[in-house]
Amino acid sequence: MTVTARRRIDAFDQWCLRHILRIPYTAHVSNPTVCKRTNLSRVTSTILDRRLELFGYIRRADPSHDHARALQASINRLPDDWRL
Repeated sequence: MTVTARRRIDAFDQWCLRHILRIPYTAHVSNPTVCKRTNLSRVTSTILDRRLELFGYIRRADPSHDHARALQASINRLPDDWRL
C-alpha cells in the first residue's frame, strides 16, 4: 500500500468517524481524540495486520493447495507442473 493510499484511507476513515459522532467541521477536535472516543485504531493498521495474517495463513498452508503454490511461484520461479 502506498503512502498516498494510506493517507487517503485514513482521512476517509476519520471523516466517517466524525460524521458518525456528529462532530462539526468548526469543532477543533484532533484525530487522536476521535480515535480515543471510538476506541479504534487507524484503519490502515488494521488492514496491515489482516494482510499479514493472510500471508501467514497462505505460507503455512499445504504446498499442494493452489494459493500456496501461487505464493511460491511469486517468490521463486514457476513449478514444472504449473498450468497456465
